[in-house]
Amino acid sequence: MKQYRPTIEQLKKRYSADMARRKMQARRDAARDPNAKRVRIPDNSEPWLPHPVRSVADAMWISDQITADMRQWSLL
Repeated sequence: MKQYRPTIEQLKKRYSADMARRKMQARRDAARDPNAKRVRIPDNSEPWLPHPVRSVADAMWISDQITADMRQWSLL
C-alpha cells in the first residue's frame, strides 16, 4: 500500500493557514484585557443512563435492546 504524502502545495497551504491562525491569535491576545477574568462555560452534560453500565453483561443487554428496537423499526 502506498504511503500517503501530501503534495508541496498542500504543505504550503497548511503552513500558511497555521501562520495566519497564530498571528490572529496573537492579535486577539494582545487586544484582550489581561485583568479580565475568563468566563468558564458550565458543564450541562447529563449521563445517558440513570445507572451507568457496571459490567460487560449490562453492556451486552443494552446492545441487545438497541438491536431489537432497530429490528422493530426496520432499521437493520
